[in-house]
Amino acid sequence: MGLEIIVGVDFGTTGVSWAINGGTKKVRLIDDWPKPNSSIENTEKVPTAISYGQDGEPYHWGYNVESTEKSFKWFKLLLDPQRAAKDADAIISPKSLLGGVNKTAEQVAADYLRLIWGYTMDDIERSQGEGWQSRHPLRIVLTVPAIWSHAAKDRTLRAAQAAGLPENLSLVSEPEAAALKVLRDKNEDQAVKNGDCFVVCDAGGGTVDLISYQVISLVPLHLEECATGDGGKCGSVYLDLAFERHIRTLVGEEQYSAIPEKRRKRMLQEFEISVKRCFDGQGQKDYSVDLHGVKDDPGNGIDDETILLRSNLLRTLFDYVINQILNLVQSQISEVEQAGIVVKAILLVGGFGASKYMYKRLREAYSNIHTLQVNGAWSCICTGATQWGLENTPNTSVSSRSVQSRISRHNYGLCFSSLFDKIKGHLDSDRIRGTRGEWRAKDQMLWLIRKGDHIREGHIYSKDLFFSVQVGWRDSGTEEFSSELYYCADAVPPSRKEPSVQLLCEVEYGVDKDKLWLEQSYKNPQTKEKWRDATFTFKFVPGSASIVFSVFYQEEQVAYTRAKYANDS
Repeated sequence: MGLEIIVGVDFGTTGVSWAINGGTKKVRLIDDWPKPNSSIENTEKVPTAISYGQDGEPYHWGYNVESTEKSFKWFKLLLDPQRAAKDADAIISPKSLLGGVNKTAEQVAADYLRLIWGYTMDDIERSQGEGWQSRHPLRIVLTVPAIWSHAAKDRTLRAAQAAGLPENLSLVSEPEAAALKVLRDKNEDQAVKNGDCFVVCDAGGGTVDLISYQVISLVPLHLEECATGDGGKCGSVYLDLAFERHIRTLVGEEQYSAIPEKRRKRMLQEFEISVKRCFDGQGQKDYSVDLHGVKDDPGNGIDDETILLRSNLLRTLFDYVINQILNLVQSQISEVEQAGIVVKAILLVGGFGASKYMYKRLREAYSNIHTLQVNGAWSCICTGATQWGLENTPNTSVSSRSVQSRISRHNYGLCFSSLFDKIKGHLDSDRIRGTRGEWRAKDQMLWLIRKGDHIREGHIYSKDLFFSVQVGWRDSGTEEFSSELYYCADAVPPSRKEPSVQLLCEVEYGVDKDKLWLEQSYKNPQTKEKWRDATFTFKFVPGSASIVFSVFYQEEQVAYTRAKYANDS
């Protein structure tokens, strides 16, 4: 096999880039997505939209989805079950359509990613020629919002696998990918120096993620996360929803609902292209959108099927969303400053990050900090994902990776039984008999990573725990075990398994009984039963957006998982 090809996929308003891991490692950004006509500009990314035919098969996707079609948009939000209920307005349309095609959100995401992946393979073939797959191994880097739950990330991973993407697939958080791209570019331009701190605001369609890095080395570029990442569901889709709610109120629900959907969609597209991308909040410039079929109402600025949008109204609509983003930025800056670090600049990335009005509001709020809208803000996440993949290969050393340290957003640990000790606060209700006749406390937590801990890149967290087994010399076959990894979002996690402690993932594994029989035996003094204690080593390695959990017995790996997630956490 030849050199590896790394493909970065930013799933949202979707972007794809790829590079050959050798030579110049030049990143190719796909910017010629299929579109119905040449009037559509900026095809660095393609809309995450898909429609289905009467046979239930995908019909159109991306730019080719017509306004007259019932199509799925923003279905990505449905992949996060923990937050879906909080975002009813944004998800009601895609959720209501799922029953019509008899599909889950995960299946719709898989259908869309399958089409994206097919076009990506064609793009690589146009550059590398036929038969390229037999010459180049593939590795995929898929981005996910940093604020997503563990289960949402896993659903995204499963959708990608169902879409036929290669099994060699990694997840990276969107703001980390963006930060890597932006800070590498600025380092090449000699625009950063040791000790500089940057707050990256990744404002996309659905989510806004905040992450802060301090530069600790220029050659090679090394970064350390210097504040706990934050974020929220306050992307540009919520501005769209606020705008549509205003129009519904302005013209009346009855009249608005009677206007054909394709006309309403065209109005929303006009708002997206002609208003949202252009509004800068300067002066008193007014805008307008066309809504064919709406009745004249001069008192409300509706004339000849055109609706006037006053600048003050637009400021109100924008501020509804942008004020939430400003609160997130302020929280991030405050945490950085509490650590004694000075923020040099706020870097705006993502599609919504290109908003002129957001830039204006941030400059006004932080006159003592540079606010920068970076070049390629819309596409830097997918190109950053490819760069992340080039850095994070099995053959690269930890020191060659740009991000050297992250801050944990959760506590992670194992559940075990401890020797009972009332002084340690053990509850009588947790008291059980151990296999040696001793009193033990069940459901105790052993936290290996605490929320706010600095996690060094590549660091392996390890702990030995034992299981008691009954195995005789005549027994054969395999003894089955299962182990769990837990997480908790509390600032101070509980010492026992309380409701706030959530099951993250579990692994099932087996060990030959003839190996276990070699362990030293002992008898329970009460029951006279014979037992053996088998000590297992539990290891887990946190990454940008995933955790690898493995189990070893006598230095041999018996279990490995990227996490079979136990619930919709």
